[in-house]
Amino acid sequence: MVKVRTMVWCVVFLACSLSLSLFAAQGVINVNTATVEQLMMLPGIGEKTAKAVLSYRQANGPFKTVDDVAKVKGISRKKIDKIRQNLSLQGPNTYIPDQKQVQKKSSKQNS
Repeated sequence: MVKVRTMVWCVVFLACSLSLSLFAAQGVINVNTATVEQLMMLPGIGEKTAKAVLSYRQANGPFKTVDDVAKVKGISRKKIDKIRQNLSLQGPNTYIPDQKQVQKKSSKQNS
């Protein structure tokens, strides 16, 4: 009986773990090639900040480190730390936002 109960809890835990990862943001945004729309997918980045990233990139060239993104007006080190795992300096944009974030941004746009 104890073995069955343990197995059930293991299966429940595994199922919950997998379902949570499906709803979490995944992938990266290449800050050196991303468009305004792609940057806006990141949490805490609105249209004004995304445009500031592009303007900074056009004026100063590609970012050399992820921390350099904090030089853009409207992006603090704290914000960089929150989204660091989703930022890249090279390669393709593979970012897929989490479901809560998509719903939150779409409700803001509809307001």
